[in-house]
Amino acid sequence: MSNIVAGFFGTLRDIFLLCLLICASAQAGTSWQSESSRNLAQLLKDNPDQLQELGEPAVLGFYRDREYKLLWSNEQGRLDRAFDLLQAIIHAKDEGLIPSDYYLEDLKQIWNSTGLDESVRLDLLLSASLYRYSNDVYSGRFNASDLDADWHIKNQSVDVDRLFADVARKASIAQILKQLPPRHSAYQLLKQQLQRFRELAQQGGWQGLESGPVLKNGVQHKQVVQLRRRLQLTGDLVLDPFPDMDIFDRWLEEAVMRYQARHGLEVDGKVGPRTRRSLNITVGERIRQIRINMERWRWLPRELGKRYLIVNMTGFELYLVEDGLVELSMPVIIGKSYRATPTFSGLVSYMEYNPYWIIPTNIAIEDIIPRQVADPDYMIARSIKVYRGWAKPHEIDPQTVDWSKVGKHRFPYWLRQEPGPKNALGRIKFIFSNPYEIYLHGTPDKHLFDRVVRTFSSGCIRVKDPVRLAAFLLNEGTQQREEAVLANIYLGSNQGVTLPVAVPIYLVYWTAWVDQDGTMNFRDDIYGRDSRLNREFDL
Repeated sequence: MSNIVAGFFGTLRDIFLLCLLICASAQAGTSWQSESSRNLAQLLKDNPDQLQELGEPAVLGFYRDREYKLLWSNEQGRLDRAFDLLQAIIHAKDEGLIPSDYYLEDLKQIWNSTGLDESVRLDLLLSASLYRYSNDVYSGRFNASDLDADWHIKNQSVDVDRLFADVARKASIAQILKQLPPRHSAYQLLKQQLQRFRELAQQGGWQGLESGPVLKNGVQHKQVVQLRRRLQLTGDLVLDPFPDMDIFDRWLEEAVMRYQARHGLEVDGKVGPRTRRSLNITVGERIRQIRINMERWRWLPRELGKRYLIVNMTGFELYLVEDGLVELSMPVIIGKSYRATPTFSGLVSYMEYNPYWIIPTNIAIEDIIPRQVADPDYMIARSIKVYRGWAKPHEIDPQTVDWSKVGKHRFPYWLRQEPGPKNALGRIKFIFSNPYEIYLHGTPDKHLFDRVVRTFSSGCIRVKDPVRLAAFLLNEGTQQREEAVLANIYLGSNQGVTLPVAVPIYLVYWTAWVDQDGTMNFRDDIYGRDSRLNREFDL
């Protein structure tokens, strides 16, 4: 009996001691939290400008609302979410970003410190890092319009309030961080190519080709072996039965043609001056180009739409995308270098058969009138009519006007080209919302689509097959729909048609992108917009 009593009281003693330990631990934890919160509040009060990012009201408000409780540490050390963020920062280079922008070295220096003051400072650094990293990877390191005056597409900034609230609720934030970069497949493909080209750089990249003769099928030259190795590195030369032969053979010719096609060069299988210059662009420059275009993807909206049009200006191509897949593509012509097509978005909601062309005043003065002066029959031959007045327009015979006396400061007329086979807009015009008077349209100058570089318009986008595009926008691009479109054109009269569903359109400027089949494409910086980014884009 005494043993039972002794055991009972012994058990009570153990429970009492355990309670004391739990209470002591809880008091210690509470004490640590209270002291860390006081230190954090004091630090922010005494050093309001210590970290510029914490001047962001959303971050300061977040700490204030949680009574300055630390986000990334507790009395036992760093929380899992802190390790998740550190890993994201270390791997920021995978997103084309720079880890040092997010205080990586400062974080490493105090990461293993156990002092309360260090934990408080680390919390501020991690919060500043999250704020800066999330903004950069979500919507871009830079404000698009600051670096590219021709970029007019607005994207959405990260919701800082929601982000920090979500982070505070999660033990692990790996999935939250994973969702921050653009989820567009094109961005993810560029990300993969960035890694591939960095691996090429680590292996030494490739040697440039010195000046030399045109290399083509049948030519024997010492540079042929170097050319083979160059094209093997980038995957253009896959089948090469004679890798050390200095004679240019058909396998090498096919490889050169593959290279030329994905770099927007004339596909002739010959290494002439343009192809040689392209081959000599270093792997480092190509990495820079990929990173710049990843930044452009961060400048785009997170959702482009279930069905949308996209015009890649440097590729001179239009795509109709539905459910992430390209359903239709066709060549386009874009603005001349001095009338460059801007980057913007809109909604294609309306189209016209047999459109009139009301000629913009600047085009009338700069292009039409000099030709009329040189040839008095120019306007009549092209069905261009001259009018004076808008409320009650009065038609004027162009041959009765002294065109040498008109100019941008004295131009009391307006010009309109009638519908027909000579109309500069072709037989169909696609109208979408924008302040630049830019639209898609056909063209009578079909031969220009045979050119590799197609910068011939005054800013609008000329499409090669407007009938097929109209059929897709009106329905699913069926043969019957194309025939109906042609029937309306053959009527010859001007007709307006509202599309059944307005389709978003994005005019973009990519100099590096990956096709759906995984082919890496590069293009020349035709408008000099990469150059503008290079001056500021600290790579």
